[in-house]
Amino acid sequence: MNSLFRKFLLYNIVGLLILIVSAIFIIIFLNNYQLNKRLKQIDNQSLIIYNFLKTSNLLRNIKTQLSTEVILSKLEIKNLSIIIMDENMSILLDTKGYDLENSSFANQSAAEVEIIDKNSSIITSSLDQKDNLANRDFLNHPTFLINFKNLEKGTQKNFSIELNNNKLELVSILPISYDDIYYYIVAHEDNTNIQNINNQIQLNVLLTGLAIGGCLILFSFFLNFIILKPIRNLANAAEKVQMDYKTKPLISGLDRRDDEIGQLSKIINEMLNSLYNKIDNAENNSADLMHEIRNPLASIKMASEVITNKMSDSQKKFLDLIQNDISRIESIITDYSAMIKNEVNLYKSQLQKFEIKSLLHEIIEDTQKVLPDQIQIKFLYDQDNQKDIFVDGQKKFFSQAIKNILDNAISFSPKPGIIKVLLSSTSNYLSIAIVDEGPGIKEPDMKRIFERFYSLREEDYKSHSGLGLNIAKQIVDAHEGSISVDNVIEENDIKGAKFIVNLPQVNINK
Repeated sequence: MNSLFRKFLLYNIVGLLILIVSAIFIIIFLNNYQLNKRLKQIDNQSLIIYNFLKTSNLLRNIKTQLSTEVILSKLEIKNLSIIIMDENMSILLDTKGYDLENSSFANQSAAEVEIIDKNSSIITSSLDQKDNLANRDFLNHPTFLINFKNLEKGTQKNFSIELNNNKLELVSILPISYDDIYYYIVAHEDNTNIQNINNQIQLNVLLTGLAIGGCLILFSFFLNFIILKPIRNLANAAEKVQMDYKTKPLISGLDRRDDEIGQLSKIINEMLNSLYNKIDNAENNSADLMHEIRNPLASIKMASEVITNKMSDSQKKFLDLIQNDISRIESIITDYSAMIKNEVNLYKSQLQKFEIKSLLHEIIEDTQKVLPDQIQIKFLYDQDNQKDIFVDGQKKFFSQAIKNILDNAISFSPKPGIIKVLLSSTSNYLSIAIVDEGPGIKEPDMKRIFERFYSLREEDYKSHSGLGLNIAKQIVDAHEGSISVDNVIEENDIKGAKFIVNLPQVNINK
């Protein structure tokens, strides 16, 4: 059985996962959007520098290393560093660290520190380290080298590089020619802070999602305790009412709650009390009605039998019709009274497990004793399967259903004739087929065969009320089974009728 708590918890988890995945996709999209937007801005700034260099003599000055202060001041852009290099990646100009103070460009002495080994060989020099520091780390990165190598003349390219120290560098390369020699404007920007902010946002989203998930799970358990558990208790109480209908139980405990569940329990108890009263009234009224009808019928039947001796043969024929109708009414009253009692007792009785194979043996033996020798009942089942087959229900009423179907088969069987009762089973269901050799059933009649008072008999019908198959169907339905009818076809001819009863099988070990 599916649990509301499990469904609610599952829906919360699925919703949370969808929320987290959506948030991650949005963050990735926004992150890429910001990077692409900034790269586009860097491209535009590179184009501005390109146009400026094309329309001025700065590129010549850079090449001849003249007017460095002027060059740097012209190329300075806030938060953006500009490197101009040749095809061999030799740096001609780097605006990184440019200072507008004149003293910054004054010649300053610098101490050189060298580390030598015992053979006076230089291992490393501070000048070499200074040269290395002058170079940008990203210039030696494989991503930059590949893009620089594959760059077509006259085209601009932008990309991002993630360095080993978690720095994110945004780079734009734009070729520019001078005196038939290509130079490259490399505009780059350290975007590490933005990347760190994005990473922090992702972490916050993840932590928020986990917090929301924890709250949803706690809320699910709270909802289960406050609402779903009382509903489950209400369902269990209603199931107990169904199992023990005879004692007229009510749902107790939950009706004292001062909420919707308590109100629902009170309404169910009121409905149960009303139902119990109606069942008792129906049973009592039916018994009284049957008694009141039987007495006049008995008087009419007795009077008709007395006056028969004083009538002519033509008059006796009409009186015979009256007596047949009286017998049919008596049969209907008897069967209808039994049906009313069965309906009441069927739902009052407690379910019990009973073995179906032995029950069918017993029914067939009892029925065969009162049958003429011309009609034989054969019980057929798998002889190799010695396993008992159990059904959960009321043995007395199910026995009545099988007897009613057998009685119908007997009434249509020819003399001599054979009626077959076939039993088969699967792991979950059993099937009982009752097959006769009668005239079969026409297609229009199959739809009405289980209706009350519907009968296909034309002769000797006074002993049958037309309720037998209807009662059988009610009993089978009460056992959560099904009953159907079909014709036995052999060589395109109808050779009889077949009634099939299917019931759920139970495991006796459960």
